[in-house]
Amino acid sequence: MKNIFIYYLAILLPIAFIAWYVVGPHDPVIFVVLLFCYCVFRGFTDGKRLIDKGVVKGESKWKVYIPFYINHLTYFRELYLKR
Repeated sequence: MKNIFIYYLAILLPIAFIAWYVVGPHDPVIFVVLLFCYCVFRGFTDGKRLIDKGVVKGESKWKVYIPFYINHLTYFRELYLKR
């Protein structure tokens, strides 16, 4: 996922789906489940991008697939700004 356009599409499209769900039926339990699933999904997509770009190497590759384990502020520039 080295292409920044594909990355932004992958992280913003689920938000559009969640917003569409809020406009439709209003079941708060399903909304919370969707938000939790999105947070887990973001952990995987961010980790995949860091590995593909070569920022995370070696034995620490498995750590990026654990949701909420890596500090996204440390890798902010590599994730969101650099191509």
